[in-house]
Amino acid sequence: MIHEKNFLYHLSQIRQKLFFYLEKQMAHHGIHDIAPSYGDILYVLDKKGVMTLQQLGSLTMKDKSTVSSVVTRLERLGYIQKKISNDDKRLTLISITRKGKKYKPVLLELSRAMNKKCFYGISKDEKAMLFKILQKIYENADRL
Repeated sequence: MIHEKNFLYHLSQIRQKLFFYLEKQMAHHGIHDIAPSYGDILYVLDKKGVMTLQQLGSLTMKDKSTVSSVVTRLERLGYIQKKISNDDKRLTLISITRKGKKYKPVLLELSRAMNKKCFYGISKDEKAMLFKILQKIYENADRL
């Protein structure tokens, strides 16, 4: 039973289960070389376009060293590309490649299917209440 004292533990367990599901489904669709945790970086680059490491870190709420290592790996695999800014040679600009966009439909469908499974048997009102409470928890976490 989930309660206040073990809430964070169970939240972590939910995340692990979801990542395991995604890894299994991604492998089924031939995506073997990236982790589900890289999805937010690809998503942000696809949605927002070219940006710096700092901007990408801010939008994904990851620290610079984490973003830097993920970007290096994704670049090596051909999902993104880095380029020195023409305007400011100190800045590296990051963008998604064709390969990075190639799996977008599959990943979106996996996300939809996962959401459908997660919210099975939960009413609209229950979901609305859950999201309202999670928003408050999210805002409280900003105060830590």
